[in-house]
Amino acid sequence: MKELVLSESADKFIKRLSKLSEKKQMNLTTSHPWDEPYNEKAWLKRKENLSIYGTKYYDLATEEELIRLAKYETGGWWAAFITFENLVTEYYMKLINHQALAQFPTVVEYMHHFCKEEIVHSMVFRKAMEHFKIEPAEVSEFIKDFYQDNASMEEFPLKAIYLTIIIEWFAENNAMLDLQNDFVSPLACAVAIEHNKEETRHIAWGKRMVSELCHQVPGFMQEAREFTPGFLRGLVDTIFGNIDILEKVNFSNPAFQDIEEFFETVLFSENKKRIDKEIMTPIFEFFVEIGIYHPDYRAYWEESRFDYIIDDILEKQKVATV
Repeated sequence: MKELVLSESADKFIKRLSKLSEKKQMNLTTSHPWDEPYNEKAWLKRKENLSIYGTKYYDLATEEELIRLAKYETGGWWAAFITFENLVTEYYMKLINHQALAQFPTVVEYMHHFCKEEIVHSMVFRKAMEHFKIEPAEVSEFIKDFYQDNASMEEFPLKAIYLTIIIEWFAENNAMLDLQNDFVSPLACAVAIEHNKEETRHIAWGKRMVSELCHQVPGFMQEAREFTPGFLRGLVDTIFGNIDILEKVNFSNPAFQDIEEFFETVLFSENKKRIDKEIMTPIFEFFVEIGIYHPDYRAYWEESRFDYIIDDILEKQKVATV
């Protein structure tokens, strides 16, 4: 493989991210209102973003069950974050120790900040789950197997960087959509907002790395065009299709006992399509911009039920250029 090259502007951009990380750091004890009294009736998610909103199941659930569903769906993401960010930190520190990124000292410097921030994030999520007395749902194997399947120490790890960033970007869009609402717990909102401040830098770093190197790493673009839509479909359905959460909520109405019909309804609802579109549009715009989305690979997006989002982006681009 030819020697990879980061542009001078990219190098300066990553240096700025490091300076921002040095200047603005999340503090485990002071960045969040941990003195908020525990309230078992606190909402931890917007009602409109509950998995069952807009379906017959929403009207069949009691208020207490809806609150529990919000609690465990948000807690499910917090638990997934803990698992994922621990994996990210472990893997990135291995890259640094094995000097896999030695050709880019500016990147290595930023990755030290990245890893430190991920460690603190995991501690915050764990503390939030303890505060709200959330027994974690089982984290999907889809998340746990991520690095085992995709992290390599034998070549430049652009695929792992790419997947890390799109997972973090998706999760941030999801969290900010879920939690910013007047009736949601101020502590839960603060967990999302403070996390977003640092993850915004992580995402900016990853986007720059991918856009600079995607055409330099042999085979990356073709592989990304093929696996990205299916990978993201599995990701966006992770919490909505979690049977462990359903069992923890313990809905009283007998209609919830038909598990197959329940998940068929929830995963293919119009509200789910709306949520997917709001979360994924900024990410897909990036894919269109750098060529991850390519018309020759459209069938992958159709099979993953994302074609309506792509079509909307392409139509807006047409209008903008007229």
